[in-house]
Amino acid sequence: MRISDMFQAVDLLYNEWDLGKKASMAKGKICAWIYLMDVLEETEVMEIHRYKNRLIGLCGYAKYNSNKHKIKKKFYHIIKRILLISPTIKNKTAIYKYMQGYDYTPKELEKYFDGEISLLIVDKKYRRKGIGKQLLLQTFENAKKDKMKRLQILTDESCNFEFYELCGCKKVYETTIQYGECDKDNEMGYIYEKNLC
Repeated sequence: MRISDMFQAVDLLYNEWDLGKKASMAKGKICAWIYLMDVLEETEVMEIHRYKNRLIGLCGYAKYNSNKHKIKKKFYHIIKRILLISPTIKNKTAIYKYMQGYDYTPKELEKYFDGEISLLIVDKKYRRKGIGKQLLLQTFENAKKDKMKRLQILTDESCNFEFYELCGCKKVYETTIQYGECDKDNEMGYIYEKNLC
C-alpha cells in the first residue's frame, strides 16, 4: 500500500469508528494508525477502490498460518508496537482491552476457517453505489485463488452487518462484545461464514 493510501485509509477509519480512542484518551488519529497497521500486518491481498485518484474503499483478507509477505508483515507489526507505546495514548490498558475485545471467535470455530476478512470500509459519501459489494466479491475471488475454502467475517452492531448476508454469507455465531465500538457498555458481535468452494 502506498504511503498516500495509508494516510487516506487512516482518515476513512478515523471518520468511521472510535477504535478505542475515547477509552484510551488518545489524541489525534493514533488509534486509526494502530488499527491500520494491525490490518496490514495480517492481510494477504488488499483491494483498493479509488475515485479521482482518491482512496474511497478497501477490503482485504488474512490467511491463517500464511508464510507469504513475512518481511512486510513484520514491518507493520513493529510500527504497530511503536505506536502502542506512544505518549499520546493516556490509558494503554484501555487500548489493549479494545483490541482484545474484537477477538471473539469461540474455540469450536478457531480451526474451522482458513482466514478472515481483515477489513472492509467505504467512504460514507460513496456508499450505496455497489463499491463495498464489488470490493468484497473481488476479495472472495482473491482468497479462492489462494486456495482458501472458508472465510470468517467478524462484524458488529457498529457496521451494516446485514450486508454480508446480501453477499452470500451465513451468520454462524453471535456474542456480546464487552469493550466495543458503540457508545454503550456492550454491543453485539457477529461471525459470518463465506464458503468459497
